Amino acid sequence: MMIAVLMLLSVSAAFAGNSDALKAILKADSYTEAAKLVESSLGQLADNAEKATAYNKIVDLALAKYNEESAKVAIKKEADEAGMYDALDAAYTAAAECYKYDQLPNAKGKIKPKYSKVNAVRLYQLRPNLINGGGFFQGKDNKKAFKLLSYYVTSNSEPMFNEVKTDAAKDPNYLNAAFFAGYMAYMDHDWANAEKYAGMAVNDSANGANALNIMLTAMKAQLKTAADSAEFINKCKALYEKNPDNQMIFANLVDAYSQAGKATEAEQLVNTRLEREPNDFIALMVKGQFLEQHDKFQEAADALKKSLANAPEQNKLMLNATIGDCYLYHAQKRLEKVSGVLSKAAKEQFIPVYNEAIKYYEAAKALDKDGSQKAKYAARLYSCYYFVLGEKDPKTQEAKSYAGY
Repeated sequence: MMIAVLMLLSVSAAFAGNSDALKAILKADSYTEAAKLVESSLGQLADNAEKATAYNKIVDLALAKYNEESAKVAIKKEADEAGMYDALDAAYTAAAECYKYDQLPNAKGKIKPKYSKVNAVRLYQLRPNLINGGGFFQGKDNKKAFKLLSYYVTSNSEPMFNEVKTDAAKDPNYLNAAFFAGYMAYMDHDWANAEKYAGMAVNDSANGANALNIMLTAMKAQLKTAADSAEFINKCKALYEKNPDNQMIFANLVDAYSQAGKATEAEQLVNTRLEREPNDFIALMVKGQFLEQHDKFQEAADALKKSLANAPEQNKLMLNATIGDCYLYHAQKRLEKVSGVLSKAAKEQFIPVYNEAIKYYEAAKALDKDGSQKAKYAARLYSCYYFVLGEKDPKTQEAKSYAGY
């Protein structure tokens, strides 16, 4: 009986002096209940110390839920994994708020942190599980996946963890977590965070190229005004100055100039790169496209052929189709100047050009194993066969059917 009385006195002492709002929060049985009470009664808490205590209660309950479910996982017992990682999320979120109020003066005007160090130690120990949580939610809830992965990345710069954190440069998981945080934000069309976190991972040996692609894509997705476009150009220029051999940055800078109507700057950039790297396939491809736009079809085809010779496999279909276009459009431009009915002798002069177009369109077709890229060449291949062989020829009919006519 004496033990029961002592326990009662202990509980009473713990609540002594607390506001009614805090007393209710401290009686909560789950972190979700405590979080709702804190949200609804934060303004009723007496001072910063009470607010820190309230948020620490959420941390306690959230970690209790996390530990309960993780123990089940450890022994391969059925567990609420989503609930486990939700609790870890809640613990980190509440700990940040707890730290904020724990560092502020209490009712007596004194700063006496009570929970900061304990929370830093117990949460930093669980930090690797943030990556596991990100992996668990990937594809199920990308927003939650991003949040957990971003906690892993930012925890190394949060003041709360100053006394326990490790050097990010020595953390083998840091850049990987940053990349996947950026990727999750990208999948969720959260462009600002996609740019931020992918940008942290551009020097990662494993995912750097993909990170750069995500970062640049996110940057472009945020362009709304001419000022935005100008800023994007400046960012690309800065990146290109640091990485003059990077084809992806080069391609985005050329595209940015073109989209902004700065054709002269774009062409100058291409020519400068070709002076340094005469076989650069992207620079040659862009040069070919510029020449095609100016109706310099033979010069365009020549540049594109050089690009094709150095291009990776995934670019060859498009390049073959574009070279075919150069020959077709060259012929069509010349035909526009012919007045009256085209004689047989005159037609013969165009056949070699059309045959060149056919050659490259057929090459594109051969590379299009599943026919998913027909729009790039099929209709024009049919028109070439129609001109060269006539409507009734079997090759023309086959090309017509293939094009969907």
